Amino acid sequence: MLAFADLADFVIDNVGRQVICCNARAGVSLKTIRHLLIDQVLPLVVNLRGREALHATAVATRKGVCAFTGPAGSGKSTLAASFVLSGYPLVCDDCLALSDGAPIRTLPGYPGLRLWNDSVRALGASSRKLKAVAHYTTKSRLTDSRRGDFCSTSRRLARIYLLQRTRAGKRAARVLIEELAPMEALMGLIKAAYRFDTTDTAMLKRQFHFLAGVAEQVRVKRLVVPDDFSALADVRQAVLRDLSGRPAR
Repeated sequence: MLAFADLADFVIDNVGRQVICCNARAGVSLKTIRHLLIDQVLPLVVNLRGREALHATAVATRKGVCAFTGPAGSGKSTLAASFVLSGYPLVCDDCLALSDGAPIRTLPGYPGLRLWNDSVRALGASSRKLKAVAHYTTKSRLTDSRRGDFCSTSRRLARIYLLQRTRAGKRAARVLIEELAPMEALMGLIKAAYRFDTTDTAMLKRQFHFLAGVAEQVRVKRLVVPDDFSALADVRQAVLRDLSGRPAR
């Protein structure tokens, strides 16, 4: 069972085929239940069903899918939204499901990005495309009905960026993309992986081998970005140059 204090509980069977919401607290809206299900529960169910997913947000480019992962608040969704508003289809927000094999491929999530109010203002997103996420957060879900804004098919995963903001007081720093040693890349993926039961040794072994394969097939890099919304365009250009194999400026 997955319990969300003062909100609701979810009971999941042993193989992840049935999910039941129960014990919803008084005043908890259907919108909040939906958010808990699709953004918190289902990523863990993916793992329970024998597949792997990363806590990452991703967009599709002509060179393949690029994914952004990093700690909460590092700007994954904001950066992805800046790509989407510039014409690059969204693949997922926060849960990147991956298929096994060669090449590694991404599976689509749903058309929506969760953003804080300051990100919405900085991006200039239309209020008509915003919906409340849940009653306990001020985040909004950025959605768009245009077909081209969402990638609904499986695509090759081209790059994974471990997102890192520059320290306070260094906002003038430029965008930096760094190669990672194989072990550092693997550890970054392990930190980003979803796990339903951290005591399940068979699952942990399966996941380790899968992520090792991802690190071998997909280039994983560190993406250091200024802690400044005005730098989003520069970050996009740096990522696109990197995907194209062009040297950084």
